[in-house]
Amino acid sequence: MISNFKNPALALYFLSYVLYLFFFKIYDDKEISLLFKPMIVTSISFYYFFNNGIDGYKNKMHYVVFLLLFVADNLSLMLEDVFTKGALFVYSFIMIILFYFLLEDSRIFKKQNKLVVLRVILFMCVMFSILIKLISTYWLTKDFSVYYNVLFYTTMAIGILIMSAYNFFKKKTMSSKFLLITFVSLFGSDTLYVMYKYYSQHEIWLYASCLIEIPSYFFLVKYFMFRDQENSVVTIQ
Repeated sequence: MISNFKNPALALYFLSYVLYLFFFKIYDDKEISLLFKPMIVTSISFYYFFNNGIDGYKNKMHYVVFLLLFVADNLSLMLEDVFTKGALFVYSFIMIILFYFLLEDSRIFKKQNKLVVLRVILFMCVMFSILIKLISTYWLTKDFSVYYNVLFYTTMAIGILIMSAYNFFKKKTMSSKFLLITFVSLFGSDTLYVMYKYYSQHEIWLYASCLIEIPSYFFLVKYFMFRDQENSVVTIQ
């Protein structure tokens, strides 16, 4: 782990994440935090590209996830409502992709049925979205409610957490281990921040939240790296 910090991209990732959280959550200067936020996903993407040990085998969908994370992370910094809703929508789409990765990793479905499974997942997501949209519109009497996006995002996140735990205990692969750690990190960080914001104003919750959040994208990249390795072995076999 210590040797990893010699990598410039990884060092930039941790430095930019620390500075972003300091200015965004602790010092409360949104304008300065805008300088560091774009560096986070960019630097960790470079780390993935140059340090993945499988030459010529990198899942292109992993780069799609990085691109979507970059868009969503930077949209979430804008204070306008439309950007916040847009960020939630992009995050929800990322969750759908990760859930599909988990279904692939679990090998529950045969290879020839993957397209059918993807269509079923997309159909269920669309129907769920329409249902929640109608409910939120009826109860909140608004054209569009942010609660709809939050509920969908949370449901998908919980589904991924459960599925990654299943993969970890069933398959015991390194990729499932790191994806599980990624979501435990994100959930732990959000939980501690909610405790600080709404229940206890003690700063220890804020600092603990930031500390747990910092390595989350690093864990996600490790998931991608080990997933590439495991899939390359399966392909060779």
